[in-house]
Amino acid sequence: MKHSKPVLLKDYKRVALVSFLTLLVVAVAEFVAGRVTGSIGLVAESYNTFSDVLSIVTVLAGLIVSEKPPDFTHPYGHYKAENVASLFVGLLILAAGIEAIWESIQKFWVFERPDVNIVSVATILFAASSYWLVALYQKRVGERTGSPSLLAESKHFSTDVYTALAPIAGQASILYASYFLSLKPLELILEYFSSVLGLTASQWWLLKLWVEHAYHSYALVDPVVGIAISFVVLATGYGVVKSSIDVLMEAVQYPEIVEDVRRLVEAHPKVSRLAQVRARGAGRYILVDLTVELKPELSLEESHYVSEELKNIVRSSIPRIGYILIETVPAREKEEKVIAFPIDEDRGLESTLSDHFGKCRKFLMVKVKGGKVAEWWSVDNPSLSVEHGKGPEAAEFLYRHGIDAIVATGMGKPAYYTLKNMGIYVYGAESNAKVEDLVNAYIGKGLKPLERLHPGHEG
Repeated sequence: MKHSKPVLLKDYKRVALVSFLTLLVVAVAEFVAGRVTGSIGLVAESYNTFSDVLSIVTVLAGLIVSEKPPDFTHPYGHYKAENVASLFVGLLILAAGIEAIWESIQKFWVFERPDVNIVSVATILFAASSYWLVALYQKRVGERTGSPSLLAESKHFSTDVYTALAPIAGQASILYASYFLSLKPLELILEYFSSVLGLTASQWWLLKLWVEHAYHSYALVDPVVGIAISFVVLATGYGVVKSSIDVLMEAVQYPEIVEDVRRLVEAHPKVSRLAQVRARGAGRYILVDLTVELKPELSLEESHYVSEELKNIVRSSIPRIGYILIETVPAREKEEKVIAFPIDEDRGLESTLSDHFGKCRKFLMVKVKGGKVAEWWSVDNPSLSVEHGKGPEAAEFLYRHGIDAIVATGMGKPAYYTLKNMGIYVYGAESNAKVEDLVNAYIGKGLKPLERLHPGHEG
């Protein structure tokens, strides 16, 4: 997998300045035009644009703080300042979305027809084109510097082109209703539904008055557009908050990078195996902890040399990794190894593999000693009682049982990376394969790594 270099601070400063000035002008123009014309759709979109402006400023501030070197109180550096900044931005975006929804709802009861004129239409087109230009600029700089954060922001602003154009739907609907629609069909429809619902005369009169008033002011289309845009703002805020909290809480992330680290380390001729690898986010960097089993004949000095060599190999291949802690231990071949097999019916070694990992009924545990089967037993799969995350739950259960390897027909990525991070070998096999044949293949080193993975699959 090709990995990009973290964006340089000077690159982001330049992009941030251009994006900030452009979107600030857009936000002010949208807000003023929305207030002058009475378009809540434009006002809601101005909140969305202001949230983007705040995002740029806050992320830049976090980026500057994160560049500070480690000190006595922050020995691991200040990388997570970016994530704190992103969390703050996400909360601001959520607040802006809630405010926009409230204003849109109020418009349902205050019938004011928005003015449709060249100013409002020009503002909408100006906003959309500005977003497109900013997204294009960020994409070009992101591709040149190889920055995933800038490329992600480019995609975010590309979607904002459509939300910026959304208010024009309200404007067009108002014009259409003003010149082409008649109130008579609405009255007939209203009369039909009132008879079906059995409304009283007073209820019918109030409903008719409300519809006529709304129709003549054409005020319903605009707040509907405003609410739609507000939900886009809320969705954006939720995504930012969730991703920030995930990093701050050190949730499991970057499975592809973890797999690349494993591949690079285990390719070293002095490495017996990578027993454990853990990765956590910190701003735009990734911090990695490794437990590496080296060839037992290596001296302490040679082990240190290999450790430094591994750091250089990983960092040069994956520039986003900013910190690596490697614990080296001599490899020791275990006399006994336990292999797990997901099954649905326990028939001992005659059992066949289940097509499901997290949803299998049992696991057959086979202990191999001296190249022979020593014993076997089965255990119930406790993850069946879990509503979500059956695969990772089953993986942790097997880890607690001290297994060394597992053979499965397939599994979800969360379960797979959980097992790999715990130093458990994961082998693949065909559906309905017999356990006895698979054990013999394991002893004869004839099994191949599992390749059938399902994103987000339960097991």
